[in-house]
Amino acid sequence: MKAEAIIIQRPERQSHTQRAAFATLTVFAWLFWAFLWLPLLTLLAWAFGVRTAWVQLHVFDLVDNGGDINVILIVAVACATIFFSWSRYNHARFAGKQKRRGNKPVGVAQTAAAIGASTEDALKIQAHRRAVISVSADGFMTLDDAA
Repeated sequence: MKAEAIIIQRPERQSHTQRAAFATLTVFAWLFWAFLWLPLLTLLAWAFGVRTAWVQLHVFDLVDNGGDINVILIVAVACATIFFSWSRYNHARFAGKQKRRGNKPVGVAQTAAAIGASTEDALKIQAHRRAVISVSADGFMTLDDAA
């Protein structure tokens, strides 16, 4: 059996059932791979004192009597309320409104005056797909007819 036979060269030819089966198999393979790393992660967490911190915070000082957990919950609810209020305010203020104003069209004569060229040169530039522009010694642009 060749290695090319295992590799799917044209995945669009697979049926939906095959795609779903391979996707499920891939998810399970990744989960198993992550499961294999759990002992090492546990060892690292223990080495860095995460277990000790957890014991000190949750085992010795139970959450039954309230304490800091109530403050954390109150702050979390306050933050959620503030962010929700701010988002509703912005939605009420900006929903359905045009966020950008359209630009006013600029005529060829105004464009030619802005770039320091004649109106004829501006029309030639506009008519060509590609244009070669030269700058004269006094700083004005001119169209090279070679393009």
